[in-house]
Amino acid sequence: MSDRFIYSSMLQEYNVGRIRQLNLERDTRISRLATKADAENYCMEVRSKISSCFQLPERIGVPEVRITGKFDFPESRVEKIIYESRPGFPVTALLFLPKVLREAAPAVLFLCGHSQLGKNEPAYQMCCRTLAKSGFVVLCVDPAGQGERYQFTGNINAVDVAGVCTREHNMLGKQMSLCGDFFGTWRAHDALCGLDYLLSRPEVDISRVGVTGNSGGGTMTTFVQALEPRFTMAAPSCYVTSWKRNIENELPADVEQLPPGIWESGCEMGDFVLAYAPRPLILMGQKKDFFDPRGLQETYEQCRRVYALLGAEDNLRCFIGPDPHGYTLANRKSMYSFFGEIADMPIAECEAENIVLPPDALNCTPSGQVSFMPEYKGVHDFITEKVDALAVSRKKLDFAELRRTVAVHLGINSNVPVPYSRFLRPACNNAGTVREQIMVRIGLETEPGILTILKVPVQQDAYFFPETEKMTLYVPHQDSAEELQNILWDDTIIAGVDVRGIGETMPLTCDRYENDFFAHYGREYHYNGCSLMLGSSLLAERIRDLLGAVAFVKSKGVRDIRLAGRGIGAVIAVLTALISDDISSCELFAAPESWSSMAKSRITLWPQSVMPKGILKITDLNEIYDILSGKMPFEIHSYMDNYLKKSLQ
Repeated sequence: MSDRFIYSSMLQEYNVGRIRQLNLERDTRISRLATKADAENYCMEVRSKISSCFQLPERIGVPEVRITGKFDFPESRVEKIIYESRPGFPVTALLFLPKVLREAAPAVLFLCGHSQLGKNEPAYQMCCRTLAKSGFVVLCVDPAGQGERYQFTGNINAVDVAGVCTREHNMLGKQMSLCGDFFGTWRAHDALCGLDYLLSRPEVDISRVGVTGNSGGGTMTTFVQALEPRFTMAAPSCYVTSWKRNIENELPADVEQLPPGIWESGCEMGDFVLAYAPRPLILMGQKKDFFDPRGLQETYEQCRRVYALLGAEDNLRCFIGPDPHGYTLANRKSMYSFFGEIADMPIAECEAENIVLPPDALNCTPSGQVSFMPEYKGVHDFITEKVDALAVSRKKLDFAELRRTVAVHLGINSNVPVPYSRFLRPACNNAGTVREQIMVRIGLETEPGILTILKVPVQQDAYFFPETEKMTLYVPHQDSAEELQNILWDDTIIAGVDVRGIGETMPLTCDRYENDFFAHYGREYHYNGCSLMLGSSLLAERIRDLLGAVAFVKSKGVRDIRLAGRGIGAVIAVLTALISDDISSCELFAAPESWSSMAKSRITLWPQSVMPKGILKITDLNEIYDILSGKMPFEIHSYMDNYLKKSLQ
């Protein structure tokens, strides 16, 4: 790793700047809403934008349900049910029915947060049972990767993923992204299929329907309330703040919490509230939460003004509990009270009796996991099928078509201007040894707020770009200065290119994982997620950085520009070679075999930053390799298998 960390906060401050600018533009627009018609038009617009980001599959009627068991709590009857949200894709859930029902009752869809136990989590059980005690019919659904729906049971090499719900989500999320899919859509679709079933029950009054959940369940509550018009009351807990606060606070989020393109559309978290307006809603947080309560208060105040324009100011409430993150008693009581008021139901004076049952007593399946059911299909089975189907349906493109289509898909214009340059302090590798080497360090401003570091070896003058017509630009896996010491080259001058987030600009922010670049919630994951929400990707932005370096060396008289890349850098280099007219040859080290193999491998540690959303609809890496080999000198020295080694020796 480079010893220079002076640019280690660059990506953090760059993304803070991006989200602040977007919020400034959005806040200005909302501040100009002056009439009820203005507010209605704004709410309708954000409803459409959110729907476009999710693109839910069509649901046809009520899903078929199997009731696999029944048991009683003192205050409620419970049915264990299994339904399919997609063919062969089972969802486990518990239906809580009040012991006494004299007429159709209000209903609540309860969405679980990131607990391994899913619907069996004691706090969630307490919520559901207390609502049933107060006369509500409640359906509590296991999310994929939780409860009885683990997606990696029995898989080799899944030790650090299997049964850890957020890691299961992130693994599946990045793999399905290659096919153009979004894991948040899967979660929302599962929940809304459950709602279809819940509202089909004869015990339910469909005019009084609520949704609630905490943390990851608060996320899904926030999302589905905006997507589904049948909800008449909602209570998300411990999620809503603002994305601006999350980015300022260096807070990564689960893959389902990052709707692709949502920032690009101009939306903030508050727009999920306004897409639901003017229906009754209570926003809940915690004083000691990592989801910043200041952002919650700001979102509430701004949305309440729009609710007021709609003539429904009292329909929006806010409660911030005194505790750390969690659906603790204070927040639960706020939810009970709010739902009771809106549904016109008397709420039980105290919560349900605390009865702790063993997890298997609440299981809907005999084994405790749907993966052992006959004819079961998991999320990864659907991903594999989609990858294979896309390979068959893809149009075979010639070189010009492939170049143009990939550039458009990534949002890249190959004709980038020569970036402004700074001659930085020189570096010296292997000082005092026979391998001592002086490096010119040139900072290229490839975008406002972004510095790409070009490192060029020279004999003596460290502030002078060498006169040469031939140069290789090397894109590293993690750090060009370190990696170039271990590679033998011919007499071509080779310059390392540290694109954003690599080498000297590798972030030290968002770093809970002891410098683990590949951590499931680490910095590479986090900043790529920021780019995804802006409708881009870290990969596309790094390609633009490399194109800027190409433009710079070309302006210095270099005519024979060669590219080399290793690991992550191999993907950046090969796509740049495809897109640019200025590249004469390309060679790769430790390259991935294909995007398909990343998606179809049960576990892959290739980061999502090399997996462009929807790219498999257009092409695959091996197809790019083949077509480039017919256009220029092209060589792959080594491949890296799908279970990416953290040390690329």
